[in-house]
Amino acid sequence: MGLSAQVERMSLEQTACEDLKAFERRLTEVIARLQPATTRWRMVLVIVAACTALGAYLWLTDPVTQDATFLQSLLNHLFFTFAASALILLFIMGIHRKVVSPSIITSRTRAVLVDFNMSCDDTGKLILKPRPTTT
Repeated sequence: MGLSAQVERMSLEQTACEDLKAFERRLTEVIARLQPATTRWRMVLVIVAACTALGAYLWLTDPVTQDATFLQSLLNHLFFTFAASALILLFIMGIHRKVVSPSIITSRTRAVLVDFNMSCDDTGKLILKPRPTTT
């Protein structure tokens, strides 16, 4: 192997290494940027779910509920009605995807990286796997 071929090979390896570092930086940046929004959506979901659970408890333990019609019972317990409506609306709007968006991105990235003997952790850092040995 000549000197020029060695220099060209080193240049290709350097470029590949720089590309991997740039990809890793971008992936960690995307995941880190999603974390605050994901945390906020999780808090919204927990609060609305807790309000719905509390409203359901108060609705079911109310003795007047047994004697009223379903619609009248819902009108008597507006806290539960609004909390349950908000929870349903949040799921229709896709809160279940917003709550887990960083894990969706990392799982899809892992699926692609398998072809290159790599993986990534939950923060987006690349994990290089050993090359398979050919026997």
